[in-house]
Amino acid sequence: MKNTNDNEDLIETDNYVVNKRPPISPEDRLKLWVRSGGRCAICNKYLLELNYDVNIGEMAHIVGWSTAKRSPRGDAPLPAEQRNNVDNLVLLCAEHHKIVDTPELLKEFTVERLIGHKIAHEQRVYHLTDMKADDSTVVLRMFGGIRGLSVELSKEHARQIVFSDAGKFALFPDSFDKHGIEIDLHQLLDPEDSWDAYWQMGVKLIDKSLQPLNEGIKQGHIRHVSVFTLTRIPLMIYLGYQLGDKIPMTIYQKHRGKTETWLWSATAPVEKFEYRQLASAGNDKVTLILSLSGSIGLDDLPAELKEGTNIFEVRPVDTIPNRDIFLNKLSAQNFTKTFHDLLSGLEITHKGCRQIDLVPAIPVAAAVSIGRGVMRQAHPAIMIYDRSAGIYKPTIKINGHETN
Repeated sequence: MKNTNDNEDLIETDNYVVNKRPPISPEDRLKLWVRSGGRCAICNKYLLELNYDVNIGEMAHIVGWSTAKRSPRGDAPLPAEQRNNVDNLVLLCAEHHKIVDTPELLKEFTVERLIGHKIAHEQRVYHLTDMKADDSTVVLRMFGGIRGLSVELSKEHARQIVFSDAGKFALFPDSFDKHGIEIDLHQLLDPEDSWDAYWQMGVKLIDKSLQPLNEGIKQGHIRHVSVFTLTRIPLMIYLGYQLGDKIPMTIYQKHRGKTETWLWSATAPVEKFEYRQLASAGNDKVTLILSLSGSIGLDDLPAELKEGTNIFEVRPVDTIPNRDIFLNKLSAQNFTKTFHDLLSGLEITHKGCRQIDLVPAIPVAAAVSIGRGVMRQAHPAIMIYDRSAGIYKPTIKINGHETN
């Protein structure tokens, strides 16, 4: 294959002119193409997939080949004998090669910046090609309006998060445009306009959207799922319930603040959680309050959830409930264990309980984990409440006859 930078141009140096640029050695050519994965280090364009026997990749010099004024970045202090080495070359498409060598843009495309592009790109290629078959994950995204606010996450952003956090390669199968499992709840009616219809349609949309995923899991094609979701809490709990614990899963939590991110912080405080009984009754009727991202008081509950009812609460230990309670992944794991311990305890102390009325103020990861942790044959049904115009109202029941 002919390479486009093998032209025999006249090359000007400080003191003389030569007829031909010294060739890049076959060894350095091979190393550059392999390390770059045949892709442009800036735009990631694939440089080999052509119908003709000509590659369009260009081996660009970071520090120009000569020290002449017209040589891009040629005045950098790199010995002449090292300028054709692979460490001073970056694989680019023709468009970006032209851009980085344009005189007006040399202040922007410095030696340091091009080295950064080269290192980042080649490390990414190395990591991806070093992955085993089990290092892939299917991305599931579910988003909807939250009290008038719209939330989204692009396919590429999800890919970067999964790669940075778990070192996994994100797959987006099961759709004509390869966007993966994407559940768009923005199309639903405003719950304040049609409360019951909103939840019913949300459940149907989730069920329909999960069919390709469930089939992939059944056939053994999907071995890990990465979940990104942000919508009304009951729908996220329902999603977790329908996903279950059949295969390993990573649930991502959106963190707000100065820098919004979906990545967990290993340095954030690790929160612990406890459950306690706030009210007792001589029956097996149970109301469960989850005060994690906010505090829910007894006065906030409607009469039917607190009169003649055993009321339990899960809350953080020695920390005021707040929206940043799950900055550390270990905090989410601690909550999940506490929630499971509570359910196990209710099996002993309230064997006759057929339904738990759940009133949650919780982060995303807690919502999905709650649904995943419900055992269909062992635990009571759970009716999930959500707030509307200052009043907690029933929304979706999981683990009841309707969803089994």
